Amino acid sequence: MITVDTTSLREKIRRTMRLLDNAQVQAWGLAAYFLNVIKERTPRKTGDTAKSWTIHYHKSGDTVTWEITPDGKEDIVTFLEFGTKPHVIEPKDEDGVLVFEIEGETIFAKKVFHPGTKPLGFVRLTQEDLDKSVTEIIDRLHSRIGSIWG
Repeated sequence: MITVDTTSLREKIRRTMRLLDNAQVQAWGLAAYFLNVIKERTPRKTGDTAKSWTIHYHKSGDTVTWEITPDGKEDIVTFLEFGTKPHVIEPKDEDGVLVFEIEGETIFAKKVFHPGTKPLGFVRLTQEDLDKSVTEIIDRLHSRIGSIWG
């Protein structure tokens, strides 16, 4: 007769599953953390763009993915992230005027020559930081699973 004691195997599987569950909780926490990071890194003239960042979760089978997007502010974030070239700004209404304030003085103009803006790169920086954090979590998980099965 051949017998196999699966007690040790079951314990290793249980411990591995606990580590995987913990990693998933860390991923959810990472999403919330980096939502706050991107909001803090977003320039704040009015604060509307920073407030627009939202987490969207997507589930397909056992896989959950999430993305952080600037809902309704994608164009503004693109300009902030990559900068703009010098350009002319004109009123949307052909009979309208532009109104803005410089050093407390209200200015009216039919068109303005904007000098352009420098790219800020805050989205790419946040993605790089997120990627590093995910790599650290995966490396720790790999090491801990290795110690269970090693």
